[in-house]
Parts: sequence; structure tokens; C-alpha cells
Amino acid sequence: MNRFTPPPFGGPLVGLKVLELGSDMSVAFGARLLSDLGAEVIKVEAPAGDALRREAPLTPGGESALFAYLNRGKRIVGIDGESADGWALQGELAGQVDLVIATAPAVRGAAPDWPQRPATIVVSPFGMAGPSTQRPSSPFILQHASGFAFHQASPVTDPEATPPVGCADWEGGMAGGLVVAIAALWAVEAAEGERPGPVVDLSHEDLLVYMLVEPFADWQAGRDVTDRQRDVTKGVTIAGGLVWYLPCADGAVMVSPREDHQWARWCEVMGHPAWTKDDSIAGDRFIRTDNAAKLQELMAQWSIHQRNRDVVAAAQEARVACFPVSTPHDLLENVQLGARNFFADVRFADGTALPMPSLPFRFVSQRGEEMARGVEMEAPGTAESGREMFDALIAGRGGEARRRAMGGL
Repeated sequence: MNRFTPPPFGGPLVGLKVLELGSDMSVAFGARLLSDLGAEVIKVEAPAGDALRREAPLTPGGESALFAYLNRGKRIVGIDGESADGWALQGELAGQVDLVIATAPAVRGAAPDWPQRPATIVVSPFGMAGPSTQRPSSPFILQHASGFAFHQASPVTDPEATPPVGCADWEGGMAGGLVVAIAALWAVEAAEGERPGPVVDLSHEDLLVYMLVEPFADWQAGRDVTDRQRDVTKGVTIAGGLVWYLPCADGAVMVSPREDHQWARWCEVMGHPAWTKDDSIAGDRFIRTDNAAKLQELMAQWSIHQRNRDVVAAAQEARVACFPVSTPHDLLENVQLGARNFFADVRFADGTALPMPSLPFRFVSQRGEEMARGVEMEAPGTAESGREMFDALIAGRGGEARRRAMGGL
């Protein structure tokens, strides 16, 4: 690049500096989204290391793919925030950034008293105010206490055999990360550069309850929201029409030939099996709705011998709504996602390269500059990756103060 070549467009948040404190899925994902949009994120890691570094799946070299996904593109420094020197050093860092995103324990359960504290997001299980503030918790407890897990585990064919004891894997934390990023942008805007900046008290319980739109609507309508029994006689009904799930030889498809003219073309795709001429089960859309479960069984006897992509292609050629139920492997080979550079390789120290989702949108500025997607990145390293910045911060401190602030790292 010469002096006449403009630098590449780094994103709308170039120039924004973010300090990340504590170990939490939502905190890490929210900060990473800001990093993807061009912000400089400095992640502080405790001497014991981030617990997410030990979460599976692991590469052959023992590095966590989940940790890499959440923390790629960040600078990592090792500071013992529980020590007096470490706490003071974090305050100095906070004075040099525009935003702090932290767990409640990382900021000692309250808005930090740093004089130059910028806009600050504090994430905790139940919030920093209210009777449950100190209540022990975990993602499993939160998803059940909020009712989110119960909603995710409904409906089922046999409620007695499948109690709602499980919960979503990382979805709750990822959804929390989206809210963290949104709240962060609001907080930075509201701060208008003033110090100390505003504080956003973000509760995981608040977030999970906020997403329960459907159960609240059902309750308001007088329905029994505790009934988890699936009505097996109705198939799948969406927006006034049938949508069937059909297993295939290499996956599955969803198909919706709801109108009579669509059904006729769908029968052509299937080769007009004999049962399609039985008016008692396939006569018109109302009869088909009443016999949805039986029709699903009959269609599956045909689809199980077909490749899902062949079914989708034939259905779309016949102008019948149909789409594949994609596996992760299917998504990696998806031509549309590939054309949009959706996946980016993350390379680990042991040489492993894993494709991971990048931002779920393209960003083009009003000047026509497009932010790059699908660019290969290095997996996050150890706290040594931010050592140069750390050394500059404590250049005026003695060796003992340095050791205490780093917690022996």
C-alpha cells in the first residue's frame, strides 16, 4: 500500500476502545460482536485463566474452539483484578477506553468507583438490585427459573417420559451477547464522552423472561401453558397451512403444498403413488389437514429413498414451497453462504483451521466501502498477546507492583 491508496474499511466502530472483564458467554460474545464491527477490544484474563478456555470442543492441541469463536480479534492481558494493584490497573485501563463490559464479580458487584469510568455494562444472573442479587446461579438454573427451559421443552409426544429437565445449550448466552452489544452502543451514545459514564445493569433472568412472548400470549388467551402434550393428530400447522417434515436418505426437507394446485404438482414430483388418488385422505386441503399425520407417514415412505437436494430441486421446479433441513456440513457447502463470505477460518497454534461464522450481515458504508468478511484470523493467544500494551501501562511501576498486578503471571 502506498500513500495514495486508502486504507481498507475496518468497520463502523473503528476508533472505539472496549475493556472486557470477567468470564461469561454473553460478555465475551457481545464484546466480540463489537470487535467484528471494528472496535478494539482488550480482554482482561485472571491468573487462573478464563474458564471458557476449557470448554469443548477442543482441537488436537487442546485449544477450545468455543473460546476462539468468542474471543478472536481481541487483545488479551493478564491482570489479577482481585488484588489492590490489579484493581487500580484496571481502573487506569478503564480511563483509556470508551466502554467497559464486565461480569458483576469482575467489578465487585457494583458500578466501579474508578474516577474516569466510561460507559459500563455489568452482566449478572439476577441484576445488581433486588432480593436475588446474591443468589447462587448457573446457566442451567437461570433457564429453568425464568421458564425459558420449560418453553423450549414443549410440546412433546409423551410428557411423562420426557420431563423438561434439559435446557438450551449456549443459546441463552449467545442471545445475551446480542443484548450486551445493543446496550453497549446505546451506553456509548448516551455517555457523550462524559466521565463517569452511564451504567447498564443487565440481568440474565430479565433477558430470558423478555423472550417468552409466546407463553405470555397463550396465558393471556386463557390457554393452559403448563400442558406440554403434543397434538399428534394435526401434523404441523403454520400460518393457516400445512408444513410437513420429511426424512430423506441424506437428511430431511420441509414441504408445504397447501393449496390444491400446489398439491397436484407435488403429487407429480412424488410420481403419483396410488394413495394420492384416495379422496378420503387427499381429496382437498381440508381433508388433507384432517389426515396430516397419515399423509406425512405415506410421503415419508417415498422421501426416505431420495436425496434432500434432489427433492428440493424438483419441488422448486414444480413451484412448490420446499427447503432442506440443513446439517452443519450442508451449511459449509452452501453456495449462497459461500458467495457472501459467511464463514471465516480461524487458525490455531497446532495448525488446525476451523471455519466459523463471521458477522451475519454485509456492511456497506454510504461511500460504497464494504467491510471485509470471511478473512482468516488467528485464534486468540494467551495473556502474552497484550504484553506490549500492559508494559506501557505499568512502565512507571516497580517490579513488585508489576508482579502483584499480574497475579504472578
